[in-house]
Amino acid sequence: MILASNSQRRQEILKDAGFNFKIIKPDIDERSNKEIITEKILDIAIKKLEHIAKDNSNDFILAADTVVELDGKILGKPKNREEAYNFLKALSGRTHRVITAYAFKNISKNIFIKDVVISEVEFWKLDTETINWYLDTGEFIDKAGAYGIQGYGRIFVKEIKGDYYSIMGFPISNFLENLRKIGFKMSQIDKI
Repeated sequence: MILASNSQRRQEILKDAGFNFKIIKPDIDERSNKEIITEKILDIAIKKLEHIAKDNSNDFILAADTVVELDGKILGKPKNREEAYNFLKALSGRTHRVITAYAFKNISKNIFIKDVVISEVEFWKLDTETINWYLDTGEFIDKAGAYGIQGYGRIFVKEIKGDYYSIMGFPISNFLENLRKIGFKMSQIDKI
């Protein structure tokens, strides 16, 4: 399988589930003209997938995209510490959605799966000292919404409704269920 992602979290989740894969990072413009946020995120995941699939028609390709959404606005990866601070301040004491979309394809076998998983995360009220302490860890870099739930960012979380692994970056159980629906067995995943 080819993973069209450089995300350490996705790699870790897939390895822990028994998948063997190589990584090819898609070099695409990660923007979409879709209006609805879930469609926008899925569109980006499919664009990543198609960019790699066109030259690898016999391989299984997996691509995904994760965003944090608050009040209809996407909080992507912060550009700098100031933006990360503003993201965390906005998330403080509130519930936000984490949306992960993925697409899986093998052109030669005529297999195509796509799905979107939405989870809700409620944060405790965060004070300035706590936010700055977190930013000092550097963990916010390259993280949607400026936090990593699997790392130090876990201290912000009051409650989760949904899929923890989707919040982390990839909804592994949803993916495996979709594979089972098209006939794959757990004993085959290392051969995908």
